[in-house]
Amino acid sequence: MQNKPSSLGIRHLRYALAVADAGGFRAAAEMLNIAQPAISKTVRDTEEDMGFEIFVRGTKTVEISENGKRFLDDARQTVAQFERTIRASRRNGVGDRGHIIIGYSALATSTQLSDGLETFQALYPGVQVEMHVMSTDTMMRNIKTGAIDLGFLMAHDTVRDPGISQRVVWTSPIGLVAPHDAADMTLDALRAAPFIMGVRENWRAYRALLDDAFEQSGFTPIVEDEAWDIHVILQRVADGRGYTFHPITAESAMPRALRIMPLEELDAELSIAIAWSAAADTSLLRLFRAQYASQASVTDRQP
Repeated sequence: MQNKPSSLGIRHLRYALAVADAGGFRAAAEMLNIAQPAISKTVRDTEEDMGFEIFVRGTKTVEISENGKRFLDDARQTVAQFERTIRASRRNGVGDRGHIIIGYSALATSTQLSDGLETFQALYPGVQVEMHVMSTDTMMRNIKTGAIDLGFLMAHDTVRDPGISQRVVWTSPIGLVAPHDAADMTLDALRAAPFIMGVRENWRAYRALLDDAFEQSGFTPIVEDEAWDIHVILQRVADGRGYTFHPITAESAMPRALRIMPLEELDAELSIAIAWSAAADTSLLRLFRAQYASQASVTDRQP
């Protein structure tokens, strides 16, 4: 016997995901700015079509059923793929097709990032590329939901998701950020120096990488201040309040008041990976990633 054709559409998936993300029907209605009965009916229609409950409704709580968890995982990928397909295919203002939204970590700011972007835009001038700086954790979430198409993030064991593919595109040693007129320093000379570091909540993987490097080098930095944003960190270094650590590949993006110097005693490298949804890929995104694959191969051949 043939299965009955489904009447579900993207709207049904969006509403179910909104209930899951908001934690309830009322909160989902507020988030989507629509009436709660419309949310409830659409989700109920979805459950009837699927033949199982997505949500287990209590008197005050809404829980996701086991079948619902599997359904919502697939629904999230489907909505993300739908969003990417629309962006990749929609004509822009000059009549060309394509729109890519990219997230990138402050750690990925470099000539490697800008060179690949310039190469792509020269080859495909009609494609709109939108860039947003964000934390690695936010990037991973946004790739899964389809809010962004690609991310340039720090490759680390703590940054993993089975639904997100990653490929390392460049590696950089980590250096010391100091005022531009500062003399070269050694790690030993910095043992009593103050440091400005990123808040662990926002710089989780990077702080873990630095912790490992410090332990191997027998160095314990005196962290006198922490900040959420890289611009605040750099401003405080420029003001003479302390030093910080940053990838040397970001030298060209440093404010004029600052420089990044290598520290031979600090054996620390940071790898930047390009990340994308394994289940929601498009030909346009593959064309974009190809520019960085070519760039990585050239970099690898350099002595």
